[in-house]
Amino acid sequence: MGTARELCDSIDRICRASAPLEACRGVDPAVLQKRAQELLALADRLEASGRNARRTTAVPRAHAASPSHLWWPLLAGSCLVAAAACYAWWPALSFVMSTFMDDAMIIKNANVYEPIDWHRIFRTDYWGLEMFVEGVWTHKSFRPLTILTFRCNYWLHTFQSSGFHIANIAFHTLSSILLGMFGSLSLGLSVDWSFLLSVLFFAHPVHTESVLYIVGRADLLCLGLILLAGLIYSPCIAERASGLLAALLLLLASALLVAAGLCKETGFCFFGLLAGWEILRALRMGPGHQHRMQQYWRLIVILMLGTAACYLRVWYTGTSIANMDPQSNPVAVHESKIVRVLSYALVHGIYGKLLIWPAFLAYDYSLDAIPLVHSMQDCRLLLPLTVYLALSLLLFLSLRLLKSRSVVADVCEAPIIGVAIIVLSFMPMANILFPVGTMIGERLLYIPSAGLLLTLVSLASLSVSKSQARIRAVLLVVAGLAASWRCMLRVPEWADADTITVADGKRQLRSSRVQFNYANILLQAKQYDEALATYHRAIAVDEEHSVQDSLPYYHAGQILFFQGKNADAVSYLEKAVTGFYSPLTIKEEEIFHDYALALWFAERPQDSIVNFQKCMAFNPAFTKGLNNMACAMGLGALTGKLPAEYYDHAIQSLDQAIRIEPSMVLYWRNAIALMSIRGDGNRAATVLQQLVAMDPAGGHDLQPPQDCSWEFYFR
Repeated sequence: MGTARELCDSIDRICRASAPLEACRGVDPAVLQKRAQELLALADRLEASGRNARRTTAVPRAHAASPSHLWWPLLAGSCLVAAAACYAWWPALSFVMSTFMDDAMIIKNANVYEPIDWHRIFRTDYWGLEMFVEGVWTHKSFRPLTILTFRCNYWLHTFQSSGFHIANIAFHTLSSILLGMFGSLSLGLSVDWSFLLSVLFFAHPVHTESVLYIVGRADLLCLGLILLAGLIYSPCIAERASGLLAALLLLLASALLVAAGLCKETGFCFFGLLAGWEILRALRMGPGHQHRMQQYWRLIVILMLGTAACYLRVWYTGTSIANMDPQSNPVAVHESKIVRVLSYALVHGIYGKLLIWPAFLAYDYSLDAIPLVHSMQDCRLLLPLTVYLALSLLLFLSLRLLKSRSVVADVCEAPIIGVAIIVLSFMPMANILFPVGTMIGERLLYIPSAGLLLTLVSLASLSVSKSQARIRAVLLVVAGLAASWRCMLRVPEWADADTITVADGKRQLRSSRVQFNYANILLQAKQYDEALATYHRAIAVDEEHSVQDSLPYYHAGQILFFQGKNADAVSYLEKAVTGFYSPLTIKEEEIFHDYALALWFAERPQDSIVNFQKCMAFNPAFTKGLNNMACAMGLGALTGKLPAEYYDHAIQSLDQAIRIEPSMVLYWRNAIALMSIRGDGNRAATVLQQLVAMDPAGGHDLQPPQDCSWEFYFR
């Protein structure tokens, strides 16, 4: 292609009004078309290189954000939002790591607190569960880089510290800053609008779960690395880097996306963002662009690297979760395809509502928190219809801007880049490609919210007039202040496991998991009647959906047993031993033990012994089980409820319990009690002497006890 002067001279010669027609007869139309395309490409490059200069002038037909348009008012409003958001987040800096739900998995994860074992890190999932052992359930979430950050936190200050929350707030702040930098440096937004973009993202209340629920760190890290990759790759898009430098930037951006994928799987999808950005710029530059070949090879390399990264991730761990929890995602296990499609559409609508109007926030939406949609006549389907239409409108407005030649090239791409971020981050969580392990997760909206805000802010900055830009800026600032206020209300509720459980337990009445956790808090506070009523709410939701979760039945049975309602306790505990539960939350022997204990007091001694034996089969060193089984066997044999030989089994069980836990005085005294009741005074006296010799400072009563003491604890 010739120089700018040569192109202009050629076109001037052809188009000069005084030129004779004979001078133009030798002009090939194809050559003329090619020259015109080259001139357009040159104009685009000149426009891109002079972008900063043009920002200080008015742009016809579309208002480009600049220092002369809402610079100081917008900056002042953004600073006000930033101050309100900082005030909202400030209390979280003193929050201490708790054992709330999934955060307990961090505390139990050996990769976090034990000496580092790289082989274990690469064979276990996010919760520290083995991914390649037959019969072991796994979440399939392979996020080693996020786990290593937890490990760094633990190394610096252990779990009993606010360091985990401080780190999450720091990562959230960094992601907010990177989003603003991406809008400014990569997409051409002016400083005032970019700052507004940062503070709106920082203040969004839906992010409280991502930041204050420590497991949400995966989303924080993933977005930060994605934005950093975009910043690093943008010089290639803008043709400010070529040759070796472009290759290095491409490889570095790809490495950052792989790192994002190792923080959370969504990161791998964003190779699609770089590829789509290349295609978008190529289409806008036209076929005569001189750097077309460089665009081609960059696009090919990105597609190859992205495909390889996604393939290796899927090959390594697989995609689907075995034995999907019907509580976490009841839609996935429903047999009707129509119900699944309609219910997932409703889920999409609720996600959209949370992004725009996060008035109702909760840490869990499992089971009946979102009733399934069984018919097209369900009026709730208006919500996803509205969300789909709104997304279509954003897409339309973004595409229309791309055709405008009155807007700075980079800026007009910002809205469609935001839409791409929404789509790429939402698709993996939309239950379209594959079912995910949760119905609704507020922390899953962390990355889509960045795309939505980028689209809205960039569209507002490209208003057709100054007055429209002012109005939209004011509306966005007001929205930011409202978001900060909602965030201010929500953050204290995440202070610890009890506060968030109570807060959401009072508002999320149709989630069996939320009600179960709330009942546990009431049980710990010894509010037994209130706890039992709350467990009943959880059980009612489960039974409506033919779900038999053991734990609500188990704890309700414990309360009934404690209150002396043994027959009712047996009924609930029987359902507990036949239901499903996770060994991560309770051990099997505990459930069978309490069921056996309730059976004994319900005058069913034979059934009691059978279930005590099942309890001991799960854990032969379970001393509480040995003690209570011995009491049941001994008293049953001595009262004639059981065969006489059970007495010897009882003494053997107590002997085993004492060998395992010799300092437990209760086991010694129960052995003495059984011997005394049987009339074996000499043997009882011998055991009592052994107890005094073992614990001379214990102040033991030298009179032998006349009854067994049972062990029972609320779990």
